[in-house]
Amino acid sequence: MKGDFHIHTVHSDGVYTVTEIIKLAQNLDYIAITDHDTFSGAKEAIKHPSQLRIIFGVELSTDYYGESVHLLGYFPNPKTTDILEARLIKQQQHRIERAYAIRDRLRSFFNIDFDFDMIKNSDSITRGSIARAIIAEGYPYSRIEIFDKMIGIGRPAYIPSTKLTTEEGIRLIKKCKGLVFLAHPVLLKKTKPEAIIALGIDGIEAIYPANNNADEEKYRGLAHRYGLLVSGGSDFHDFDDGMHGVIGETYLSGNDLLDFIRKMDEFK
Repeated sequence: MKGDFHIHTVHSDGVYTVTEIIKLAQNLDYIAITDHDTFSGAKEAIKHPSQLRIIFGVELSTDYYGESVHLLGYFPNPKTTDILEARLIKQQQHRIERAYAIRDRLRSFFNIDFDFDMIKNSDSITRGSIARAIIAEGYPYSRIEIFDKMIGIGRPAYIPSTKLTTEEGIRLIKKCKGLVFLAHPVLLKKTKPEAIIALGIDGIEAIYPANNNADEEKYRGLAHRYGLLVSGGSDFHDFDDGMHGVIGETYLSGNDLLDFIRKMDEFK
């Protein structure tokens, strides 16, 4: 059995609809829809007729002393998520305001503009959404170049996505009876995973496309040392986008998967 527990849809900055994602995931047994700061994709997915077991999830953007830290929340019972959803609605509004501000900076620093209509109907507008809109306008940049030169952390058009602290994010997910995992620790620049572990997470995303073997061994070691679960997933947004994995190619299996599902079932 295999499970990909980190997948994005058109409800945030993924390219594919929920229906398309489910078709693409036919080589898997489990998937989690984890759109950025919205449950919309997960809500649609759990209503979709499928042989897959679909986990209700979210990728929550938080701030840890100035660094963006993403948390993956998995919820055995979607009905327990009302408190977090209310906060996400505020977060989505902030993302809209941020997108306008990023567009202003792109105009000012790079003489770049994009059609806001392309992204305004997304439930959660991310920097990935903005990068895709820039490319659609015909500018000669790849997604990686747009992040590296313009909207990545520390670049002229960068604006943080949230004022929610990591501690608050963990507390919200747990209050909604969810399991909380540190997403892609390999991408952290300043923060040590141990600092986030100390805040009371349930697991760590040790299996991730950007990891090499030493990275995976390191994060598995942390999970073992602190009694955490291991999760894994592709962080799928699109094929060959240069920044994420392909659905079903990075996955959880074996005892890691059994432990994950067993814990989810205990939370019901």
